[in-house]
Amino acid sequence: MKKIALLLIITAVLVSCLPLGSFALEDPEVLYATNCAVYNIENSRFCYEMYTEDQIAPAGTAKIMTAILALEYYEGHYDAEITVGDGWLKDVTGLTAQFKRGEVLVAEKVISALIIGNGNDAAYILAYSVAGDVDSFVGMMNQKAEELGMANTHYTNPAGTDQEGMYTSVGDVVKLACHAYTIAKYIEISDSPSVALETTNKNNGRNLYNRNYFISNYYNTKYLTRSVMGLNAGYSSKAGWCVTAIGRSNSGLTYVVVVMGARDPEAVYDENGNKKEQEKFFVSGYEDALMLLDWAYKGFGYFTLVDTSTTVCEVPVKLSGNVDHVVLLSEEKLVSFLPMDTDIESVVTKEYTLKHKTLKAPISKGQVVGEMTVYIDGEAAGTVNLIARNNVERTGGLLILDIILSVVTHPVTIAIGVLILLIIAAYVLWMSVHISRKRQVVRYRKRR
Repeated sequence: MKKIALLLIITAVLVSCLPLGSFALEDPEVLYATNCAVYNIENSRFCYEMYTEDQIAPAGTAKIMTAILALEYYEGHYDAEITVGDGWLKDVTGLTAQFKRGEVLVAEKVISALIIGNGNDAAYILAYSVAGDVDSFVGMMNQKAEELGMANTHYTNPAGTDQEGMYTSVGDVVKLACHAYTIAKYIEISDSPSVALETTNKNNGRNLYNRNYFISNYYNTKYLTRSVMGLNAGYSSKAGWCVTAIGRSNSGLTYVVVVMGARDPEAVYDENGNKKEQEKFFVSGYEDALMLLDWAYKGFGYFTLVDTSTTVCEVPVKLSGNVDHVVLLSEEKLVSFLPMDTDIESVVTKEYTLKHKTLKAPISKGQVVGEMTVYIDGEAAGTVNLIARNNVERTGGLLILDIILSVVTHPVTIAIGVLILLIIAAYVLWMSVHISRKRQVVRYRKRR
């Protein structure tokens, strides 16, 4: 039996190679960021990219890496004690959780102070506690970046403060955020509005509130949204506003939005030279990030390319006295992640291949008899098996006729038949010659 040629097509879940730009969905209007991206996690696909490979200052995105390494190191013993050693805080600048030398802390609380409070002191404390010194920890950061395929990233400190030779890219931050998303503890902490720090030997108890304005409205009341699960936000003079958010739409799709290099617009003055008051709580990075999330939520979704109830084709059937064809269906549903304004009828094409042009009864419901490949704008989107919709019973009399016909038309039968005919022909020819010779002998004898 001639086997069907197998077309190995990876579906995207659903892969990240479909050319989404070929559809009608308009690009988002990014107003402030110099570099940004929208990435769908379920389908491993960029929905939008703007200068994602440029090397830029990482700012607080470096803290994502620091938190990942700390969570991996302390996994299973987050309650471990950390005592802040001499010199651990000497290089700390910027935002801090006000930890002090000699303070005895719990690892999980220090990690929370890093993720929630953006504490630079927490970043250095974790670097020393995990690796023994900052240089060794930075080496771990760069090694992890290499493992994650972050080719445009190099770290020089654990907090992300501006420093020569320190850089990353939006594309690399997307990879980093996707990895952080796989760590349940990271998302749990990142999605918390605050963390309570208990009284220690050096500090009274206090609360740290999340400096991600998507998660907490303690510092800014404009951007709080329930659709975002974290991840990181911050500012530096080199990097501008950098916002990394993981958001989930009402349809259950999860997106990573990364905005970097965003700067608030310059002051505007009226005709009298008076400075116009800027909108309260306005932050450029959040403006672009929120817009990109909304654009993704509304602009993308799943389309059914093939269902399991629609007839694909009909195939002729032999040996059945009841039916002369069988209907083929797709064995499974095939969906694809696409812009919502995609005209499926115009961009989707289907090609199917059958094992046989004609089938013979009996046929079982669900029997695989071929396969179909679906294309979107000429790109293979997936392959499904084609199966028989119904059972088809065989008719005995037709089987006997078919066997007879098969025997009669079998090459061996034909060869034997031809051989017999050749033998008969040869025999007839031989007999003809033999009889002719005998007649000649009789004539000769009569003459004598």
